Amino acid sequence: MTETKWLTGMDGEAMLDAVADQLAPRQWVLIAAAFVRKLWELLPEGVLRQAVDFAERTTHPLCEEDRARWRGLIEAAVPDAVQAAEQTQREIVKTCDPEAADLEQPVLTRPTQAAPAFPLFQAASRQAQASIEGIGEAVVEAAQAIRALYSEPGADMLDIVRSHVEHACELRTEANRATKFALRLKHKGDEIADQALGAKNKRLMETIALEEVRKLEEPRQRSELDDFEAEERRERAARKQLALVLREILGNPYKPPRFDPSWRTSTVQQLAQGIFDERAFNRLPILADALLDTDCDEEAVLRHCRGTELHVMETREPVQHVRGCWVIELILGRFQPLRPPEPSRPVRRRRRIEDLDIGLPLDLGDDRIV
Repeated sequence: MTETKWLTGMDGEAMLDAVADQLAPRQWVLIAAAFVRKLWELLPEGVLRQAVDFAERTTHPLCEEDRARWRGLIEAAVPDAVQAAEQTQREIVKTCDPEAADLEQPVLTRPTQAAPAFPLFQAASRQAQASIEGIGEAVVEAAQAIRALYSEPGADMLDIVRSHVEHACELRTEANRATKFALRLKHKGDEIADQALGAKNKRLMETIALEEVRKLEEPRQRSELDDFEAEERRERAARKQLALVLREILGNPYKPPRFDPSWRTSTVQQLAQGIFDERAFNRLPILADALLDTDCDEEAVLRHCRGTELHVMETREPVQHVRGCWVIELILGRFQPLRPPEPSRPVRRRRRIEDLDIGLPLDLGDDRIV
């Protein structure tokens, strides 16, 4: 690892390998929490969100007793969180009648009456039910990720969090896809039903309906090459996300920032604390102006606040600010600079996610989410 690779590279795994033995417990937690934040919109209001917020705000490592207490609170909150998420999803697809997903025959006023659009309505119901169940499973997986935040901070904790976050994202994507299909099938069913009213050949209309269902529900044949390329894209995205988070929280270990105590005025501190408390990262340019008013001339600090750092300009990847932003931590007196990684020193390979037997549910002791 070199300074240039650290500042502009997108291989987060290599970056983390280079500094893993230096990270403090709070830094591990902040990095992991940044990944959990990807699921924020999935989480209903309540304990799960509070647990993420508390983990980010805690400035000192929690003892095992406190971590166990939070794990218990998270576990207890899961049923209500799943119910709330499923109810929200149910409202989105309620026109598709998810409760009718198991119906095998249309409900007719006359036994001999034809119902050409029934296959579409039946498929819409199946997809609606799948979307509801899928979003519930995603919330359970998200809770596993949050619960892992309260395990022993370290590389294994981060890998387990990332694994659960990735799985939750996949489940959410599948649930959203099912929602889209359900609504599309219901709309098409309404169209076929209207057309069938005056149609003489209702059997033909039913055939058209079945073909519409087949086109949407039949899985696309994928080659091994397709699967390989999809996995490669996911891996690159995961490494890039980790790289962006590491730069955001750890800064540049090759050149620790200079910060004169005279720049830490009450105005600067209040702005920094407000940004941290409210996650109001849009105020960082205002913070840069306030620092300039104190005669701050540290380019690294000012560039980070303005989003004009080297890696942003070269890669055109926008800064992803999170709680733990190194500039905010520096101003608030909590930043922990790292030693520059030694390029010639062999890097100890951490265990990867695929090396871990995390199991489901996540084993964090005798208590677990089921």
